[in-house]
Amino acid sequence: MTKRRLGGRLVRALRWPRLAGTVALCAVVSGAQAQLSDIHPRSPLPDAVVNQAYSVRFMPVNPLGGRPVQWNITPGCLDRTGLAFIPQGGFANSARIVGVPRFRGTFFCTVSALDAGENLVRKVYELSVVNGCNAPRITSVPPSSVDPGVPFTYAVRTAGTRPQTFSALGLPLGLAIDPATGVISGTTDASGAYAVTVIVGGCGRSAIQSFTLTVGSAAVALSLASAPNPAVFGQDIAVSVHASGGGSAPTGSVLLCATAAGQFCAPPAGAPPPGTPPQQIVSFSTAPLDASGNAAFTLKGLAIQNYALQAYYGGDATHQSALSQPVDQFVIKGAVLPPPSARAGRAPTADPTPIPAISLSALMALSLAVLAVAFARRR
Repeated sequence: MTKRRLGGRLVRALRWPRLAGTVALCAVVSGAQAQLSDIHPRSPLPDAVVNQAYSVRFMPVNPLGGRPVQWNITPGCLDRTGLAFIPQGGFANSARIVGVPRFRGTFFCTVSALDAGENLVRKVYELSVVNGCNAPRITSVPPSSVDPGVPFTYAVRTAGTRPQTFSALGLPLGLAIDPATGVISGTTDASGAYAVTVIVGGCGRSAIQSFTLTVGSAAVALSLASAPNPAVFGQDIAVSVHASGGGSAPTGSVLLCATAAGQFCAPPAGAPPPGTPPQQIVSFSTAPLDASGNAAFTLKGLAIQNYALQAYYGGDATHQSALSQPVDQFVIKGAVLPPPSARAGRAPTADPTPIPAISLSALMALSLAVLAVAFARRR
């Protein structure tokens, strides 16, 4: 064997122990790094909400070989809460606290993880169960009116998570809302209609309620319409009246009067002069107002004449009385025609004396005869 070959074998023999030592050192370093060191997440855990599903996951940090670890939790720390630790006393890559909590409270539990290398980590966790957030809702019907100079009290009723705060915009002078209780109270003499907005704050979105608050009785406007106009003698006339004003529709009934020339509406709408004959005083028709402030009348048997229609409203607890402007209604002479559909379906009547047809030659002969007679008379 040559010296050159012997030298090469010697170098290779010396290299193998060095390589083996390097591999052993890397294994030691790797074993030192692959050691369970922590559990995620951090404490405290996210809050759980009463009667809402909850789940939080625990992960081992750097377990030996990346293999599953054995999990455990302080015995009894979640008893009767509705929550459970999974897996408890089992091997897994992660663990969870899951369930639906039943009541409020703060709980302290120690979670432990043990890896295959007998490396153990224990960590104390704080878990709070809190009430859920139900945004405020206003459940009360707002007031519509206030009597001037009379002490007034109204409570805004709400639902939702407490505590809540109350505020109001647009209240008349002398009235205020308690920010803690929602009671509007006070005394005011500021007559008028006020646009009021009540705001209730709490968890989640605020609740808002807007309404019109009338101090004193609200003024009412009466509008009146009739059809057909003009009407043919014998036709029924439909009259509609609409009453509006204040924070709510007027209630009660409306009176309607139809007067011809020389006639007067009876009280309370009319004021006939003293000594007016009774036959010249026209009584009212009555119709109820619906929820929208509408009333309907039907006038029958009006003679051929021009009439003035007028409506009167007597008021209610929150609305003043009102008298409409007069509206002219005409009743004319004529025939009440059947509906267009009936007229369209009627067959035409035959003419009993049809006009005979005349030929062109006969017409020319007749013309010549007429001219001859006229010429003879002139001679």
